[in-house]
Amino acid sequence: MTAAVEENGYRPCLLIAHADAGYVMRASRAFRRRGWDTYEAHTGPEARRLARMLEPALVVLGTELPEESGWLTCDKLIREDPSLDVFLVTDAPDSQGEGFASFTGAAGLVAFSDGVEALLRVVEDLPLPVAG
Repeated sequence: MTAAVEENGYRPCLLIAHADAGYVMRASRAFRRRGWDTYEAHTGPEARRLARMLEPALVVLGTELPEESGWLTCDKLIREDPSLDVFLVTDAPDSQGEGFASFTGAAGLVAFSDGVEALLRVVEDLPLPVAG
């Protein structure tokens, strides 16, 4: 993820929506340090609107968002753009949650309790889109 940023000057875009402001702050900081542009949404509908505008390389959604769950927001985002990588962050990952994440089209499910480091690990090997 960092190598591609350094090679061509391209700065991928991260869109994050999570109810925990501290998590959003830590994730944004960690991704910015790795060369990403980061944007925050506060609700599911706002995340969908920003995703259409920004065309992010990655979307991270808390499963519990105001107005519309992260699960539903993920499903709607993937229906609009099946190539979009969306990761869901949940308080209690289990096999049912994994199945639901798969059903919604999420690229993965991350445990909130594992911190931002877990998110960075699962995102690290994602291919970045070519700037254009």
